[in-house]
Amino acid sequence: MIPLNGTFANGQFALNKIYNPSNPRAFQWSAGVELITNYGNKADVFFTDLFVAGKAGPVELMVGQKKNMTGLVDSLMTSGSLAVSGNSRPMPRVQISIPDFFPLAFTNDFLAVKASYSDGILDGSRIVYGSTDYVSSTYLHQKSFYLRIGNHRNKINILTGFNHQAIWGGEDQIMPVYNLTRSKAYWHVITGKTLDYKKIGTHFGTIDLAATYKDRNWNYYIYRQNIYETGSLFKINNFSDGLNGIKIQRNSQIYKSGNHFIINSFLVEFLSTQNQTNTNPDFGLLIFEKGNYFNSLIYSNGWSYKNRGIGTPLSPSKNLTNENLPKSGTEFTNNNRITAVHSGVSASWLNTVITVRATYSVNKGTYISPFSNNSNQVSLGLNAEKRIKQLNYTTVTAGLYSDFGKLYPNATSFTIGVRRSGYIN
Repeated sequence: MIPLNGTFANGQFALNKIYNPSNPRAFQWSAGVELITNYGNKADVFFTDLFVAGKAGPVELMVGQKKNMTGLVDSLMTSGSLAVSGNSRPMPRVQISIPDFFPLAFTNDFLAVKASYSDGILDGSRIVYGSTDYVSSTYLHQKSFYLRIGNHRNKINILTGFNHQAIWGGEDQIMPVYNLTRSKAYWHVITGKTLDYKKIGTHFGTIDLAATYKDRNWNYYIYRQNIYETGSLFKINNFSDGLNGIKIQRNSQIYKSGNHFIINSFLVEFLSTQNQTNTNPDFGLLIFEKGNYFNSLIYSNGWSYKNRGIGTPLSPSKNLTNENLPKSGTEFTNNNRITAVHSGVSASWLNTVITVRATYSVNKGTYISPFSNNSNQVSLGLNAEKRIKQLNYTTVTAGLYSDFGKLYPNATSFTIGVRRSGYIN
């Protein structure tokens, strides 16, 4: 939503029809639209959200494009969920889900489940390995299942589950020898079934484990995302790479802090994707020992949509990194071997909410395009927002952001804006 360089004006306009939790009807509907307008070096107008949804009990059917993030992770200050971070523009999709944890009555609400199943449309892609050079459309299949042990009466809740994503499409052109129809290819994608010892599509997901603890004043949230990847022609089950995080948050955020400086929440994360090694490779062959996270042996677009990564933003498009770094024409990202520490703090002072984020990463490139030396990178962000009573509680925001290091071009930006939101009866 934000231009990469130059002075610009940005407008975000949204209208949503939301569910009414007090409505006793079994069926409700919702819809949303968000329009982004940019004016700077060039004008740009596009939709992020554009969807309609219906809900019967706990089950929702959604058609369209809507911002989303997948996995057990903090949603406000995180460096990004590994599989689906919400850093790219939402793609058009159809999704059936239980979007919120639904307590199971026969367990006295001690167990709750949430789940999703969706299919979306991505861009066309140049083909790296196959019988054709290009396919006009690719697709993203997604599914997830999560279980919560405990309820609001318990101080401790345990959460666990998994998500699975696969990019596929054009198999009849890429591998014509197998005579794969689209329906047969789709069956192989959703089940993970192999064809001649090969997976159909490029697969990526995480197995997640988390726990929450509530005391009188603070909530604690600790989580772990463990990567698994099964791409075409290779298979990886790597339990040494992943994202670890802990967040501590007040039970209620304090806006009217007066002259007192008050911490509202604190987060720290540690990410490692350096290993990418399968200690039990297929057929015992060394060629299957190394993976290539967020890239694909088939699609040069890799794990991306509109040239932005679907997964963690810490593994960016090669077009965003410094020009002097090695890059391969067959890879979407030239940096997926990362060790990073990320932190965030939200505080209140003088009736203003202040958020600080900082990331330090050590980057080694990919196994195909390794960096000759580690490219260390620091990214910083400072944002402040204040609600103005005299303007009917309109929020004024200001931000200062900076990147410096060897992965990205050094850059600093300053933003100032006004936000207004409310309900239309």
